[in-house]
Amino acid sequence: MKQYLENGQKVGREFSRDEMDERVVLFGNLDVTDALIQALNVPESIDRYLSITLSFKEDEVSREVLDDVAKACRSFVFAGYREDELNFYAEAHLPRIKSYIDSKTGQRVERKPHIHVVIPKLNLLSGQKTEPLGYVKSNLRYIDALQEFLNARHGLASPKDNRRVTLTDASEMIARYKGDLFDKPHRDLKQRLLDAVLDQEIERYDDFLALLAEHGQVRMRNAGSADAYPNLKLADALKGINLKDHVFSREFVALPTPEKLAKLAADTAPQYEAAGAVRPPSVDTAADLFHWYHQRAREAKYLNSGNAIAYQRYQQASPQDQLLTLEALERDFYRQSLKEGHGNDFDTRERSLRRPGRVFELKPVSPRASVSRHGRGTGQPIPGADGWSDPFGSGQPSLGATGSLAQTGSLYGVRGLSGVDVASHDNGSAVLLPDCPQVLVGVEGSGRVAELRRPGHRQQPRVRPTGRVADTLVSQRMRDARETGKARAAQGAPGMAEIQQSLSARRLLAELAHSHGLQPDKYRVWSTRDGHDRIRAGSRNLTVSDFLTRELHLSWREAQDILCGAYTRQLAQAPMPTPPQTPRAALWQAYTAAREAAKLTRSMAWTAQRDSERLRRAAIVADYTATSHALRADPALTNASRRAQLSVARMERVAQGQVLRAAVLKEREALQAVHPRAFAFEAFLRERASRGDEAALAALRRSRRSPGDVEQTAPTDANWIRAGNTAERNEILYHASRLTYHVHGNGDVTYRHDGRDMVEDRRDAIRVLQFDRQAIETGLRLAQARFGRSLALQGSLAYQEEAARIAAEAGLYVEFSDARLNAILQERRTQLVVERAARHQPPKAAGNAGDGGQRKTHLDTDLDARPSKGPAL
Repeated sequence: MKQYLENGQKVGREFSRDEMDERVVLFGNLDVTDALIQALNVPESIDRYLSITLSFKEDEVSREVLDDVAKACRSFVFAGYREDELNFYAEAHLPRIKSYIDSKTGQRVERKPHIHVVIPKLNLLSGQKTEPLGYVKSNLRYIDALQEFLNARHGLASPKDNRRVTLTDASEMIARYKGDLFDKPHRDLKQRLLDAVLDQEIERYDDFLALLAEHGQVRMRNAGSADAYPNLKLADALKGINLKDHVFSREFVALPTPEKLAKLAADTAPQYEAAGAVRPPSVDTAADLFHWYHQRAREAKYLNSGNAIAYQRYQQASPQDQLLTLEALERDFYRQSLKEGHGNDFDTRERSLRRPGRVFELKPVSPRASVSRHGRGTGQPIPGADGWSDPFGSGQPSLGATGSLAQTGSLYGVRGLSGVDVASHDNGSAVLLPDCPQVLVGVEGSGRVAELRRPGHRQQPRVRPTGRVADTLVSQRMRDARETGKARAAQGAPGMAEIQQSLSARRLLAELAHSHGLQPDKYRVWSTRDGHDRIRAGSRNLTVSDFLTRELHLSWREAQDILCGAYTRQLAQAPMPTPPQTPRAALWQAYTAAREAAKLTRSMAWTAQRDSERLRRAAIVADYTATSHALRADPALTNASRRAQLSVARMERVAQGQVLRAAVLKEREALQAVHPRAFAFEAFLRERASRGDEAALAALRRSRRSPGDVEQTAPTDANWIRAGNTAERNEILYHASRLTYHVHGNGDVTYRHDGRDMVEDRRDAIRVLQFDRQAIETGLRLAQARFGRSLALQGSLAYQEEAARIAAEAGLYVEFSDARLNAILQERRTQLVVERAARHQPPKAAGNAGDGGQRKTHLDTDLDARPSKGPAL
């Protein structure tokens, strides 16, 4: 569990824990908890700890609420236990990556704050296994009561009021892709059933069951209970299909059709979820909690022995006798566990792990009291390893983020904690020992050298990527204090103040959509009276820096790097990236198949490569072995000659090995280039687009990319064709004779003619790379196909005027956003009409008897004047 909390990566995502979340310690010490779990000597099939996950629908949960939820959970678990019986650890995971694309399914997974609780199944007093919540299935009503109580207390959304109404695994809308993502068994059938419910406006559950009966045999599971659900067995199926989804529940079916549609459409537009108004808990919730604290928790602890007779006798007793029985069991338990001389290995281990001087949570002492050379408090604060003296006044130990030994100011003083065994004279004070204390005080009972010396003589613990030196509450508070100080100091710097005032919040959100899975539609950007951007996240109005530290939970150093990078791109007028979109299921399924095929091909290629290397190495060894045997068996050779030739043979083997190693290195590099380890979705789309797949090109252009990929700005004197005000955008690949194209990794396409770059098709504009008729006409035709008839020209004046004339000569039905260019276009069109009419004017015929003075009209067609259908190449 410790490894998962620190480094855990789930199947389908590529981010590490520190990239995904900020880990916030709420209670306990992870190292101590893990040590107790590892110390349990039980079979692998038996759980050694209880793991609880507390999830939230809200996008933001305050630190105060998280603390209160963790404390309430601990109080609930400890209802039947003393404080020293269980070990309890809780940490919150606050998302830095707000969403990601699951690499297996292609679905967008939205991430929310949640709390992980870990409790070793060990009673530290008795040393016996324990179940802190008893048999969980029997106590679900009490666990639900705690959940509902906390939701009401803090205005949080209740799962009972926010049932999943979709059928996809990542809370994607059914209507969003019209069934594209329904790839699991029976998903198509469920989609058809839901469509029928909506189309036929079914609002009675009996009508819904009749609809099911049209498809096969219907049976009700758990009939008569609140969690009843239908089971549908098709005519040709071996077993039935459980319709347990909420959209098939009695409550959902009974809703009017407009309300059904409203619920189904609730997730189509991302919305920021924030806590609502505090509400009183229900009567049933309060009653269940009272019963848990008053009686049920002790029942779960003491009546879980499997003694059926005793349990039946208890059940038949009166309520008063039941309480008396629990009190008797409780007295017997603690009498046995706390009797004089009683102890166990686990209790000793836990106390040993928490002893002063370790990087663990320590025994509580007065936060403001140091220890004098005589062991009495001086009332002076003690700086810890991080120089902290408990500025919070929270009653926590006066230790640094390490939770390690505090520095002492006196040469003769030792650790500022009571209860530490140190060397001393019979009637003297504690003193430090020389380098070999075991020799002076005896080996038995003596401690290590490092534990008898001031911490300044030892290396201080290293700060981890979390900003803490240990996963403890004290270290967490130290980290928070340091981050607050860094942010306060840095925000006043001149450069950062300029960024805070001038950076576009919309640009920041657009870039974070690519780097951190942010959904910009969840947030609203507005400007203050002095023109500074603010981002509204729920009820909070955040500056650009506060948004990174408080909404994305980034450290100040990470936030500073992002702010500086975004502001640099803004000053360079780099294009603002468009938010990425979830890939279509058809493309993702094709990608998954191609990825598996590429993986298999790569595996086979590397297997062949290793076999080839092994055979060549074996051949070198075999040649040397044969040569050496022949030399040793040759009677004509003298000893000196034999040694010389053997030496030459060995050198040849070494030389052949070196040549082979060099060849193998080049072969492996080439193999890695042909079969890369990572087969990215973007690479798949690029390959498909290069083969003419316009859907892949469109997906490539809107796929996830870093802001740096879209900021490839051209020189200011470049010639562009952009979309006009009424343009319609299309993602196309332009085909013409003798015209080739190359698709870049970011979705840009470069068109070439006879090996010369002519036009570059970028996401939002066409760049004309050559100033000649071929390139300009190609760019105009491509722009017309992509953006429609409304175009805008940008570049030199000569280029714009020439493009307007070429549009007229090519017969392109376009109009420009610049009225001056439209005038040039129309003037050139008029000139072409006049020229065409002049060319078609028949010559004056000489009057003679043969033609009767009549002119002969020739309807000769001028192909060059006809509107062309392709580039003049």
